[in-house]
Amino acid sequence: MSIGKLINEYGKEFSPYMRGLVNHLPMAQLALYQMTKDLEKVKSYTESYVKIVNIDPIKTEYSQCNSFEECLGKRELYESCLELVKKEIQEKNINEVIRYVLNTYSLGMSSGLFHALIRVAYAVEGLKIEEDLVDEVARSLAYYITTYREADLFRRKISGLKIMEEMNVIMNNSHIRELLEFKNTMGQKIRALYDDEEYLKLGFIIDGKEEEKVRGLLHILLPSFIKSGSIVILHCITGLHALIVLKEYYDDFENALDILTTCIITHLLTQDDLSFISKKDRIIDFSWNNIISMGRESTDVHTLKLTYSCSQLSKLYDMIELKKAAKKRILMT
Repeated sequence: MSIGKLINEYGKEFSPYMRGLVNHLPMAQLALYQMTKDLEKVKSYTESYVKIVNIDPIKTEYSQCNSFEECLGKRELYESCLELVKKEIQEKNINEVIRYVLNTYSLGMSSGLFHALIRVAYAVEGLKIEEDLVDEVARSLAYYITTYREADLFRRKISGLKIMEEMNVIMNNSHIRELLEFKNTMGQKIRALYDDEEYLKLGFIIDGKEEEKVRGLLHILLPSFIKSGSIVILHCITGLHALIVLKEYYDDFENALDILTTCIITHLLTQDDLSFISKKDRIIDFSWNNIISMGRESTDVHTLKLTYSCSQLSKLYDMIELKKAAKKRILMT
């Protein structure tokens, strides 16, 4: 048994969907394996996960689809879309198919609370470990397509140094507050924001190159997560990591970061009591090895994924808040 065979065994049996929720198993399997290289530990985790979580099974009978467009945003067509993706991969280079999906449907990167993008990123990392995981790439792309929900793209550029100031302006805008006041779900709030012309003018992207854009996002995401522990903000962080993993596939990565910025700001506005102030405390008496050793013992999928994402982001962006965010989640679960 290899990590590829283990992931494929369960991937062939289970859908990415769990009624109204998401099947995190392949992402958790890869995160745990990357942090431990212990196949037996991943196998044990997998067996426990499927016992307690009710994942939708793969359908054995389904209609045929002729194009990705036909499947777009239709989760009931996952199996049909998967067959189509596999056919495309057989006929073309797998990297070409990944590139096509991510660029053609880039406005869907936050679909399913960024899970679609995150699963593709884990699958691509897995493919570098083992070629058998081409099947997981196919599953992740079919999921990305069928869970698609279109976001938007802000146009107004600001300096990364003003990101907290600009966030506070939007958060305290009376029109935006009224827009969200009577919306009950996150989905309703997001749709209301994207459908509002004033919001699209108020929103912003970060001027500059990749590093300035990513650092700007981390400067608002990490303090707000450390204060709140919000699961939505957690997914904004792991979604940012996922986009960075997939950088090579985007024709214009800075534009992709601008789309992600739009998505992140919009998701943040669905949360209450946001704070972007980073406390000056001393928790850094431990190393990443210490944090990872704690995180990988968790049975919580989000703790595994955030620990892995923060540890990987720290290799690119040496920010103490990445340790704080990982430890925050570990102590919560």
